[in-house]
Amino acid sequence: MNEKQKLLLQNLINIKDYWTKTAVDGLNSNTDLIWSDYEDEYKILQTKLTSQEELNAFHKVQSEVIQGVIHSILVMIDGGDELADNYLIDLVDRETNESLQKEVALHEEFVGYLLDTEDE
Repeated sequence: MNEKQKLLLQNLINIKDYWTKTAVDGLNSNTDLIWSDYEDEYKILQTKLTSQEELNAFHKVQSEVIQGVIHSILVMIDGGDELADNYLIDLVDRETNESLQKEVALHEEFVGYLLDTEDE
């Protein structure tokens, strides 16, 4: 995996971590939920998920769901779903015109990179 591919995967992990934290922070009754279209739903969850154990469980579930969404999008970009029957999507470096998919399956690299960074 080259440095540009690593940068892409790290950015995706940062996005996952940001939105996981944002969702968990939304369970704090003092949090401004102006960013959410579901303030009432967060207020319901704020009364239900109150212990540290419950918040940790919510964090893990959110992280897993977001990871799954990112993985599915990368499968789509890699040409591994039904969209590839009609369209191919590529991520290309603007300066070099080089594909970031060169010699790798991004969805597989994402999972491996995620596991490697979580172990650190």
